[in-house]
Amino acid sequence: MRFATQRLMLCAAFALGAAAPLVAHADATWTASSCTTNCSESGDPAPNVSYSAYSAAINTTNGAYVSTGGFASSTLAFYSGGGFGVVAPSGDTQSPNHSLDNYGYQDLILLKFDDLVKLTQVKIGWSQYDSDISVLAYTGNTSGVNVANTINGKTASTLTGSGWSLVGSYADLVTGTNKAINAQGVSSSWWIITAYNSQLGGAPTGGDGSTSGLTRGLGTNYAGYDFVKLYSVSGTATTTRQNVPEPATLALSAVALLGVAGVRRQRQKRVNERAEGERAQG
Repeated sequence: MRFATQRLMLCAAFALGAAAPLVAHADATWTASSCTTNCSESGDPAPNVSYSAYSAAINTTNGAYVSTGGFASSTLAFYSGGGFGVVAPSGDTQSPNHSLDNYGYQDLILLKFDDLVKLTQVKIGWSQYDSDISVLAYTGNTSGVNVANTINGKTASTLTGSGWSLVGSYADLVTGTNKAINAQGVSSSWWIITAYNSQLGGAPTGGDGSTSGLTRGLGTNYAGYDFVKLYSVSGTATTTRQNVPEPATLALSAVALLGVAGVRRQRQKRVNERAEGERAQG
């Protein structure tokens, strides 16, 4: 009887434990759309994301990026089929300057997630001339910090001194193809995707003005400058999620617990009967 009770108790524990598993999220993909605030993803449930854009005036002389102004809020523009571009304060709505680029202005897109995310892939939906990007993650203390204050007024060379860390610079992204990023496995709630800028770190790997390797533009010619639209990012997040128990699980738990109670009542009944018999014999 003892073994029967133990089996029933184990069954009950298993059924109740199945109602609240520890869930490790699979890859999720956040795709650009007309949504810019608290946007959900496709795939396994993961944090929502909000997007915003910033631009800073820059000059390029002899292949060297020189900031001539700090970052300020810009207009995030969505282009169906292509993704997000940035319209800088100069109002560069014409192609290719309507994109995420580094021609005249250094554009960036801020991705602010509800929780920690480890980004692993970036996909562009459109590009012209060159397509090199840089990715940064905020690794500073976020307690009481307004993310806008870590960007506004900063230049490409001072972003990394305000809590941002360069995750990597990636050359020659192919439209419609995921690009693997973040081999270090960095997790953050705040991410920046920007056109490549050597001031962020990461030396060029190709000849300036070319479209092979990390390169920089030259003068007023578009050659070597990067013009892309952000189509999607993918990554992972891990949380403990309390699932609502399914009816079958609840039923199994109830049966098991009732069985345990019944066994205990039967055992107590036999104990009482034995005691009465002993008193009668005495």
